[in-house]
Amino acid sequence: MNTMKRAACAAAVAGLAAGFASAASAQQITLQFGHFWPTGAGPHADMAVNWTNEVSECTGGEVGFEFHTAGSQLGSVTRLEDHLRAGLLDVAHGLNHLPRGRFPTSTVMDTPMLARSAYANSNAMWTLFEEGMISEQYDGMHMLALHAHPAGHLHTRGRPVRVPGDAAGLRIRAPSPSMIMLVESLDATAVGVPPGETYEVLSRGIADGTVFPYEAIFGFGLAEVLDYHTESGLYTLSFWFAMNEDSYNRLPENVRDCIDAASYRPLVQRIGGEYWPSWDVPGRDAAVARGNEIITLTDEERAAWIAHLEPVADQWLASLEQEGVSNAREIHDRARDLILQYQDAYEARQD
Repeated sequence: MNTMKRAACAAAVAGLAAGFASAASAQQITLQFGHFWPTGAGPHADMAVNWTNEVSECTGGEVGFEFHTAGSQLGSVTRLEDHLRAGLLDVAHGLNHLPRGRFPTSTVMDTPMLARSAYANSNAMWTLFEEGMISEQYDGMHMLALHAHPAGHLHTRGRPVRVPGDAAGLRIRAPSPSMIMLVESLDATAVGVPPGETYEVLSRGIADGTVFPYEAIFGFGLAEVLDYHTESGLYTLSFWFAMNEDSYNRLPENVRDCIDAASYRPLVQRIGGEYWPSWDVPGRDAAVARGNEIITLTDEERAAWIAHLEPVADQWLASLEQEGVSNAREIHDRARDLILQYQDAYEARQD
């Protein structure tokens, strides 16, 4: 090899080595991020990906993320909190009621007919956290956001449901203890399976319906195994988004600043006011495209639901009191007031 060729090769190798060194220095920290949604669902494709991109860009590429999602060992919905607290995950996004009995003060939000928009529900939760009414249960976790989905609906196959009596005898997938209580009040049978198993139980005839926001109809591909969508606004479920406290504290100050800038109230407002409304649209559109019937309740039918569910709401709060949430009604009343306040603000934004 002549001198010029050797020099060219040396320069190429040096350039390649410099490129590898630059890439290594640009991403020195990899954080493990677990959640239970499929990668095509909005909570992953928008919330999780956007948040990680924002943090990575803010740090100049110093931080990267490895995702563990639906179907993975570290993406199990019932183990996310345990994995986070054990340090197997650095970041996690989970449900407040799974496993059962976890984060009980937050499950006051599960009270039937309390929910409104995702914006109102989510902002109310974050305010309850900031005020200390639901914060103690999260000790040891560095909370990044709390949020809740918009008032969810009843979706069925084979039989439409307009008033509570129409659901008698159906088998309905119920995602939480409060929804099991609600389903059983309808003289229906509650089918308790995680979100990702809903398609299977519907397609195999193990369940005749489910309660979900429209986001899940798209996220889990449920339009094809359902016929009717009763826009009842029955309930909500709430979610936590947090870091392992030690993982957060070990990070350099500039990285913590970037995480802070992407989180807390601004993130709560983005989830409730921007993300979730956009996630619901594809689900409803999928149901319409499939030819499913969208059932909009009349004022009389909605009044029938409210009258039926008032005792169920009281029963749910009483059960939380029995399980040790002595101020469940105080939390509920404060949540109700906050939800109405934030709902007024949300509706004003839409005008």
